[in-house]
Amino acid sequence: MPYTAYIYIFLRHTFSHAFTRTIDMTDSTKRSSSQQKPLTIITNQREKINNGTVDTVNPKSPLEFTWTFWYIKPDKRLTWEQSLINLIDIGFVEDFWATFNHLAAPSRLSQNKSNSDYYFFKKGVRPMWEDKTNANGGRWLLTCGNQDTKLDELWLETLLGMIGDCFSHDTDPEPLSHFITGCVVAIRTRGHKIALWLSEAHNETIVREIGRRWRSIMNLSPNIRIQFDMHNESSNGLQRPMYEE
Repeated sequence: MPYTAYIYIFLRHTFSHAFTRTIDMTDSTKRSSSQQKPLTIITNQREKINNGTVDTVNPKSPLEFTWTFWYIKPDKRLTWEQSLINLIDIGFVEDFWATFNHLAAPSRLSQNKSNSDYYFFKKGVRPMWEDKTNANGGRWLLTCGNQDTKLDELWLETLLGMIGDCFSHDTDPEPLSHFITGCVVAIRTRGHKIALWLSEAHNETIVREIGRRWRSIMNLSPNIRIQFDMHNESSNGLQRPMYEE
């Protein structure tokens, strides 16, 4: 089994445990002190991560790529780039969860009734069309509507698919993860969107296969479509999808 497959399994395992622990914490007042000990350990480990303390007994699990979380809430007094906030760089599984568990979920951002975005991109790639890595690429786009029911789940599955390298298969001539630069969740009053950004837009085989694998990762029903458009066409306001899956 490839190392990246182990990482994905570990990510899913830690997610399921984190979910269980969240349930436990909501009912902690009904539990004995002995039952709360694991929660104390978890809290201490999270503090170590936040304080940058290295655990030499249990070393961290590195990701294949280092990623950067960005956030933007447009401010009319600032330019788009001035509003863009670099939150943190993430190169380890543990750091991903420490960050993800502290960020407001996209569904909570939508409650503010204002536009805002989360970006998650490979380190060194700015989340903008003009970046040299994105300039000749495009994006797969999923429109989620105004419903928040599955927004958080689809966003998380996309993130895990990227950092767990689920877009690449052993039989690929070149790992498809190399063509993925990042992803975006855009909170809009007219309908939320999740986008997967690629550095490649002209190789139809590569683009379509990434789209199919993204659909599989999110477990989308057949009646839900995703569309791909080039960044330069989007920036020109053409909005004509090149492909659909």
